[in-house]
Amino acid sequence: MTTVGTGARTKGANGERELYKLLNAVLDEELGCHDNYLRRNSDQSRAGGYDLVGCPWLAIEVKRQEQLNINAWWQQTVRQAKPGQVPILLYRQNRKPWRAVMQAGLHVGGGSLIVARAEVSWEDFLVWFRTRARHEVG
Repeated sequence: MTTVGTGARTKGANGERELYKLLNAVLDEELGCHDNYLRRNSDQSRAGGYDLVGCPWLAIEVKRQEQLNINAWWQQTVRQAKPGQVPILLYRQNRKPWRAVMQAGLHVGGGSLIVARAEVSWEDFLVWFRTRARHEVG
């Protein structure tokens, strides 16, 4: 079992706080409400689960680390998502923008679709997030 140092835990918690503030601002703007939808999962160290809770249609895992391990993080994200939830991995290194890893559908013809992992920019993720929030809540 790998132990995480205090500095890494603090950096991770700060990343979670940064993201829930950014995403709650988008939800407030899109939905016209002033509730805090997303919040940190304070029970995750004891009970497990993903990092940001409050939107039942999302399972958001947050990584704020210099050493990237996207394959392992994505496996964790998918494993923690419950049926019907969209697994989302949001990660960032120092002095770099947030990035998102999520599922994407690839049309292969004849109405067939392959679900694959896709990495997208923060801006593209926000376009998807805004649209999906309007659909889910509105």
